[in-house]
Amino acid sequence: MEEKVFFNFDGVTVSNSRFIVRSQTYAMQSVTSVKPGIVEPKHGLAILFLFIGFLLLIGEMLELYDAGVLLIAGAVAILIGLVAWFIEKPRYSVILNTSAGEHHALISEKKQDIEHVLQALNQAIVSRG
Repeated sequence: MEEKVFFNFDGVTVSNSRFIVRSQTYAMQSVTSVKPGIVEPKHGLAILFLFIGFLLLIGEMLELYDAGVLLIAGAVAILIGLVAWFIEKPRYSVILNTSAGEHHALISEKKQDIEHVLQALNQAIVSRG
């Protein structure tokens, strides 16, 4: 049977026999289904800055340091934490179901890219009969 390519872009190839994501290859015969997924941001850095900012503000209220330095530093840290929180966006993924379980095979910040790959994977699954 000749290999038919349904999608090929930026290191990602979907054919009726293989799904290649950069250096990882999945055999399409082992893929039972595909679905989209969302990887939510962890916000770790944002939480750290917010925590430090609030500690600095508490230090200012307890008058641990003079001249409002803790107030300014705390406000800046909180501002950085808030900006980091809102800049972090969810990422989208292709989830493959195989006999070995679920795999986040491809993750992208662009939802449309994931939708195109999912469409190609569904075509590949249908084409194998």
